[in-house]
Amino acid sequence: MYNVRLRMAMASSIKMRNSANNMDVVAQDQTFADCIAEGSHFEGATLIRVTFTDCDLYWASFFMAELTDVTFERCDLRGSDFKEARMRNCRFSSCDVGDDALGGKTEFGDTDLSTVQFTNCRGR
Repeated sequence: MYNVRLRMAMASSIKMRNSANNMDVVAQDQTFADCIAEGSHFEGATLIRVTFTDCDLYWASFFMAELTDVTFERCDLRGSDFKEARMRNCRFSSCDVGDDALGGKTEFGDTDLSTVQFTNCRGR
């Protein structure tokens, strides 16, 4: 449904149990740069040691995803959904987590952010 373009994806390990719209994807030791993944669904995904750099993840959903050692650098995450995600040692650096075009916020409801770092993020 959504077009995902990647300038660079260094393949190490990506498995999709259900390839429909990235749901249930398992990815580790990956770097994604300059990707456009607006509105993409990563519900139930498992991401381990994944880095997103300069990516457009506007309105992306990470609902109930497991994110371990995931880094977001200079990403547009406005309106994204991280509700009920399990996040461990994740980093957001110079990302936009402010309001989306409809006044909605990036959602982190029911997510433990105790090991998550936000540095120079707009809207946080």
